[in-house]
Amino acid sequence: MFRRLICRILALTLAGAFILTPPPAPPPARAQDTIQALTHYALTVYSGPDRADPIIAVLNPHAKVILEARTIDTVWVLGHSTDSMVRGWMESRYLALPSEARLPNLIVSREIMFVPAPSNPAYHTINLEDYPIIPIRMGRARDIFEQGRLLGMNPRVVAKIGDCISDNRHFLSPFGWNQYNLGQYGQLQGVISQFSESLAYDSQAAYDGLVTSAVLDPVFANPLACQPGESPLLCEYRIHKPGVAVIMFGAQDLLFTDVEHFERNLRQIVHETIQAGVIPILSTFPGNLETWDRAVQYNQIVAQVALDYDVPLMNLWRALERLPNHGLNPDGRHLSLPITTSGDLTGTNLQRGYPMRNLVTLQALDTVWRSAMY
Repeated sequence: MFRRLICRILALTLAGAFILTPPPAPPPARAQDTIQALTHYALTVYSGPDRADPIIAVLNPHAKVILEARTIDTVWVLGHSTDSMVRGWMESRYLALPSEARLPNLIVSREIMFVPAPSNPAYHTINLEDYPIIPIRMGRARDIFEQGRLLGMNPRVVAKIGDCISDNRHFLSPFGWNQYNLGQYGQLQGVISQFSESLAYDSQAAYDGLVTSAVLDPVFANPLACQPGESPLLCEYRIHKPGVAVIMFGAQDLLFTDVEHFERNLRQIVHETIQAGVIPILSTFPGNLETWDRAVQYNQIVAQVALDYDVPLMNLWRALERLPNHGLNPDGRHLSLPITTSGDLTGTNLQRGYPMRNLVTLQALDTVWRSAMY
């Protein structure tokens, strides 16, 4: 019921050609007390507790700020302006505190604010055929995994993040239900066993009609599962605590989201995934026969973001190119359905979109698991 309601909201919103952009993140609800303070002078707000971190904003003298957290040594405090338009790290020595306030009572935080990187025009030069189907470079994956272990993430859990192509009984679920035939790919049994408990999970961050802005917006979170102010993405990471996430957006975004916002949103998704201690496996997405050139452009952005953040890239686009009709149904938008079942990785069934996506996803997971999560 919730997903049908969300789909209707998305449809009405997108039909009005309204581009969803995530508003400034409201301060998360906390059980600990906050402290209200005043800035002595104009105060620089940073994305992290270090002057070398990017600057987010400069607050006016005598501005009120709400302090939420601190570094261990209380030299830096995390806070937000009273209108919630600015949130970041400030040096505590430049703040006037109430006489009864004690910074050590604030919780200790390692949170880093997202600062959108400038658009990288280099993506225009990316040739999607140059990138392997299965990721070879692991980049930062090992470091992210080690951070995730400290944060309590589960190395046996994979999260699905995306639209209807990811929220589908044909994607990975048959391998969680033990309904599959690996054929000549028996070496994948190890990765299936590793992630078996989660392959059929119902993700809070994958459903029909979901676009990049919506997965970052608490308005589109399931109120029956998610906390107030929590986005679908962070809700999924809190509930299932995955060690790795397969992230694929673009099929819906190229219809409703302009290039600038798609890139910005995708960068924030990757940033928040890394901050959560979850290895992001970015995936290129299937094309759209009616907007082919636009789909290529959006997939170039996916590849560029993976390069910029130094995370694994799975090139599903290239894998589907060799299939009949580019691995698409006659509608030219959705992956083609299997001849037998989506868990059957044998014979001509691999000429269809969903079985091929399952094969390359399992191969990518296997590579990341063995290279970065052992």
